[in-house]
Amino acid sequence: MRSGKKAIPLTPIRNENGMIVRLLQNRDFLYLWLAQIAATLGNELYNIGVMVAIYELTGSALQATGVLLARTLPPFLFSPLAGAVVDRYDRRLVLAGMNLLRAALVAFVLLSSAGEVTSIWLVYSIVFGIALADVFYKPAQMALIPSLVARNDLVRANSLTMSTNLAAFALAYGAGGWLLLQFGGRTLILIDLTCFLFGAAIALQIRGRPAHDSDPERAALAPLHRMIGDGVRYLRRHNLARALVTMEALEHWPHGIWTASIMLVFAEQALSTTTDAWGYQLAVFWGSNVVGAVLAMLLANQLAQRPGRMIIVNAFINSALTLFYALSPNLAIALLICAFYGVPGAFRDVAQDTLLQSSVEQRMLGRVYATRQMLLSICLMVAALFFAWLADQAPVRLVYLIGGALYLGTAFYALAQSSLRNARLAHGQPAAEVVVAS
Repeated sequence: MRSGKKAIPLTPIRNENGMIVRLLQNRDFLYLWLAQIAATLGNELYNIGVMVAIYELTGSALQATGVLLARTLPPFLFSPLAGAVVDRYDRRLVLAGMNLLRAALVAFVLLSSAGEVTSIWLVYSIVFGIALADVFYKPAQMALIPSLVARNDLVRANSLTMSTNLAAFALAYGAGGWLLLQFGGRTLILIDLTCFLFGAAIALQIRGRPAHDSDPERAALAPLHRMIGDGVRYLRRHNLARALVTMEALEHWPHGIWTASIMLVFAEQALSTTTDAWGYQLAVFWGSNVVGAVLAMLLANQLAQRPGRMIIVNAFINSALTLFYALSPNLAIALLICAFYGVPGAFRDVAQDTLLQSSVEQRMLGRVYATRQMLLSICLMVAALFFAWLADQAPVRLVYLIGGALYLGTAFYALAQSSLRNARLAHGQPAAEVVVAS
């Protein structure tokens, strides 16, 4: 005989399609989603196109890698300012303004050089400017989502955002170099310009009221430097947000082993295969991330029940998969592990974003996201450089074993955080319950 109530009602996956359609019928979220797709395509098409062009012009991989450096510096330098700006001004205008800035930058290239690479330093400057716009754009986008969708739709909204972002990223990688070679730089930059202008126009159509319009801090026009300091102090006192950001920062150290260059070394040295096999691994690895994001969207109800525990479990899974990958005897096993790797990673990312959006006060959300963005960028860049150096000094399997051990340490850190273990989304937590007075 059954007794009691069902604690967690499970929604059949077949009903999720209807819920996703309903989510996209939310006019404001639909516009935000379309603006994000356009911005991602514009960003990646330009960056990939110029990397190909610079390499063909100079024959130097180092010169082409300078594009990656130009993209990495802005988060270090401007994330704290970006968070304060996002929390102080209308986030819709921040989105539109950053897309217009990117459009102006690529239009300048189009007018000054007919779309062809004539000055490497000009290209680096434009890439830096586009990346700078993204430093403001991403916190504004993620902070705007919870003011546009219902609380019980946050998981679906984040999953849909992540899956389409990855798909746009893959499309840009597949098409950027080909478009450049087939039609030339002018055509590619015209496509970029169209993407950014469309993104700006569609962002201005969002009607949702900014959640911080009545915030007295904003009304008083507090100095930006004070807002930056307030954001750091808020994050330090917020138990759940601090645990999430710290865990992600720790996790980005072992993330450094999954760069394309170190995976190439693993394919050649550990698996004794060619660069073709390396390409297969990258394709499967990123494809599994897309699949994971889609599954997170289809299993939104289940994921929303205990997102904190889901994050902890997936951290242990990441560790196990990395250790198995380090010991994989052949390409087939390595590809199988890559195929499974993206699913727990996507579940974790969606759960982390959703917990931040549902527990952090709206007036602080931009600063929390920007601070997180800065920390993760620093950790990933330093880790990637360190592990690339280590791969030249030691067997590459050892590099991945160290990465697996670091993931395991991150999992135990997460397990030790009571705010993370007990985090729930179904009924949410007012910010006062997760902020400890200083």
